[in-house]
Amino acid sequence: MLTQSGAKPAHEQVAAQSAHSASKMLRRGPRRRLRAVIAAVVVVLGVIVFAAPLIIVVVTALQPEFSLIQRGPAALPEHFDLGNFAAAWTNGDLATYYRNSLLILVVKVPIGIVVASLAAYPLAKVRFRLRRPVLVVVLVGLGVPQVITLYPLLETMRHIGFGGSLWALLLPYLAFGMPFEILIMRGAFAKVPLELVEAARIDGASERFIWLRVCMPMVLPAVASLAILDGVATWNEFVIALTLLGGQSNDTLPLGILNLQGQFQTNYAQLEAGVILCILPMILLFVVARKYLTQGVASGALKS
Repeated sequence: MLTQSGAKPAHEQVAAQSAHSASKMLRRGPRRRLRAVIAAVVVVLGVIVFAAPLIIVVVTALQPEFSLIQRGPAALPEHFDLGNFAAAWTNGDLATYYRNSLLILVVKVPIGIVVASLAAYPLAKVRFRLRRPVLVVVLVGLGVPQVITLYPLLETMRHIGFGGSLWALLLPYLAFGMPFEILIMRGAFAKVPLELVEAARIDGASERFIWLRVCMPMVLPAVASLAILDGVATWNEFVIALTLLGGQSNDTLPLGILNLQGQFQTNYAQLEAGVILCILPMILLFVVARKYLTQGVASGALKS
């Protein structure tokens, strides 16, 4: 029924619009479901691709050596053999390498975070003329490849008397980790309200006091994430340690795994068991601290 002006009544217009919207949603439904299915397939394929090497390592480590030779590393074992882990720990002397890696880890990571926070605080909260050039230099440091520095590092450590020593790793590890740590900490400090910093300055607080007592407690998620990322990178580092360390007694854990590889014959079951023993602490660290990792990286990167 039309009104005098020839237009439909308001309630009919609303009903027509509702029917049109409903038909449009029905047409969109299959497309959304198709996109959801495609996304799920892509995620599953990605998980399979990234998890397959780890699954093969675990399966290999659980097989007896004779079963590994007969059936191959990708075959499911007829029975599990946990003795490979004990044999790898004993034959590879992994206790010594665990001690070395843990020692360099507990020294390097706290020093790196403190130095990075001291450098990042003025870049975020103090205005000075060279702030941008300094930040550019820090960003350039992210692009320096480690490989081109290996020979100069080796010669430098020999001249200062650290050649072959475990402590020869400390300065290179600090230098290569510093640009990323400064970038994350600068972003975290940038989110600290400037009013708090100005109020502390008005009250007569020194910059060191503001850094330690005002800013650092507010960026603890970033500190936690840096501790995790830096710890994993330090624990897994291989190339610099291979170049600078001179003896098995000073080797870190990634180098110690090489001792499970023989010159003419290798027990691959024990080798993979040693690999699992090497990566297991970092996997547990990620599982326990994943919440702090995501929060810290987000808080440090958003305003970088």
